[in-house]
Amino acid sequence: MNPFLINNYISPEYFCDREKESNILLKNIKNQTNTAIFAQRRSGKSALIKHAFYLLKKDFTCIYVDLFSSKNMADFANLLANEIYKSYTNKKKGQLFLEKIKLLRPIIAMNELTGSFDITLDFSPYQNIEKTVPQLLQYIDSQGIKFVIAFDEFQQITTYPEKNVEAILRSCIQELTNCQFIFCGSHLHLMNELFNQSKRPFYASCSNLSLGKIPFEKYYSFARHHFQTKKITLQENAMRYLLDVTNAHTYYVQKILHELYASSVKEIDTTQIQRCIQEILQEQEMIFYQYRSLLTTFQWKLLIAIAKEDKVMQPYANEFIQKNRFTSTNIKRALPTMVDKGMIFYHSNIETPYYEVQDKMLKLWLKYK
Repeated sequence: MNPFLINNYISPEYFCDREKESNILLKNIKNQTNTAIFAQRRSGKSALIKHAFYLLKKDFTCIYVDLFSSKNMADFANLLANEIYKSYTNKKKGQLFLEKIKLLRPIIAMNELTGSFDITLDFSPYQNIEKTVPQLLQYIDSQGIKFVIAFDEFQQITTYPEKNVEAILRSCIQELTNCQFIFCGSHLHLMNELFNQSKRPFYASCSNLSLGKIPFEKYYSFARHHFQTKKITLQENAMRYLLDVTNAHTYYVQKILHELYASSVKEIDTTQIQRCIQEILQEQEMIFYQYRSLLTTFQWKLLIAIAKEDKVMQPYANEFIQKNRFTSTNIKRALPTMVDKGMIFYHSNIETPYYEVQDKMLKLWLKYK
């Protein structure tokens, strides 16, 4: 099996480092402290949560809910109900759960893509949907079983049309005794507003945890060990180059290591890393051209300028504006939109904040194209 996983989690053997973060998360859960995780997209927050779940599975029932696709409280309720139902490996307990929510008229149908059964709650026009999520959480809390519930992309709740979503959830969660929560999101400015603004309901309700870069020594040791099992040599300078060119972003490091492991090479040097990156860029080139059609002319020019700079600390400074023949007005109009679209990422939780292109492969493509 290829040990460099990209989109899933299997066991600690295939999980690199995050020892400090894992210990903090486990300590918080065992001390009944909820945690808010702040991390860039594809930086390993989901894998960290599932790693914690793996270590907690003997003592806790763990539920992972990805809210990325949700648009309202009805979507939230459906996603939560599905994951609660799947958490019951005992069929009798699953049936009891369905009986409990029968007023929501649960419809069970097979998902043709996954082969599993999905629940859809049939809300009536007069039903108070805002009460449904608290009722679901109160039900599992009443079971006398310890639960850990992780809400990924939690900032989605700020886009819901319903009023007072934050207050409704906060009021419910603080009354639960058998449920601990992990809230994580990749839109850092929204997550900061949710958990660190004094006027917001979730203010001071969680311990904050930010995911930084995995240290070189840890990543090199992890990668070298797995390559050695296939009798492949990984040069130290090649690993340094890889972490540098990807800014040690977990997904892109794993992607390139995954491709190299699947190749027929016996020794990995910097040239092999460069060749692998070029192959990935060629594969994704059509996708990158599609990005251009989704942006305005100025947004595309701004994206290229930020890619070529690698990191932009002061996008409104005269030096950056004059160098690229921009105007501050156009930047002020375009930059927040591109951050919201996920094209540009703003590293705000560090001593020297900066902007960079979110997709590291796109950044390289724009930089050298």
